[in-house]
Amino acid sequence: MAKITFLPSGKCFEVNSGALLFDAALRAGLPVASSCSADFVCGKCNMQVLSGVENLSPQRVRERELLARDKKSESDRISCVTRVYGDCSVKTTYW
Repeated sequence: MAKITFLPSGKCFEVNSGALLFDAALRAGLPVASSCSADFVCGKCNMQVLSGVENLSPQRVRERELLARDKKSESDRISCVTRVYGDCSVKTTYW
C-alpha cells in the first residue's frame, strides 16, 4: 500500500502499489483536470510532486514533452500515466 497526500487539502488516501495517480485522486473525491479523459493527450491532469518522486514510475519521453510544451515545472507529473509505488505528496492549482 502507498499513501498519497493531496495538498493543500491535506487529504490522505491509500492505494495499492502501481495505482495511477489520476485514479487515486478521483477515488479520494478530488477533481482532476482533463480534456482527453485520461488518454495521455492533453496534459491538463498534471500534478506537482512535493515529496516521494522516487516512489513514482519513471517519466516517459512523451510526458516530458507535454510538460515542456505547457511550461510546467520539472517536478510536475502527468497523473494519468504516473503510477504510485510508495508514499508521496502532490498538489495542483485547483484543489
